[in-house]
Amino acid sequence: MDVNWDAAKFWLDVMQWIFTIGIGVAVWIRTGRNQNRTDIQALDDRQDALERRVISAEENLKHAPTHEDIAKLQSQSSALDSKLDRVTNTVDRIHDYLMNNKG
Repeated sequence: MDVNWDAAKFWLDVMQWIFTIGIGVAVWIRTGRNQNRTDIQALDDRQDALERRVISAEENLKHAPTHEDIAKLQSQSSALDSKLDRVTNTVDRIHDYLMNNKG
């Protein structure tokens, strides 16, 4: 039985190419998976940071004045303005009295 070494070499080369291409595809798929894993981790980190910012904003808003509080402060400010106007009028009248009755 004669062995055809050229045919054996050809089939060995074909198997080597198939194996090399298979390894290349496996590496390409694995690289893609690793890149996806990295991208997903980056998105998770961004989501966590955004979540922390939202929670912080919500905590700060809990202590912010409401519309009712602001309306109450405005009414108190108006009341103080009217009282201050009355005090100013009284002081002006006292001043006028003292300036007209100097002596």
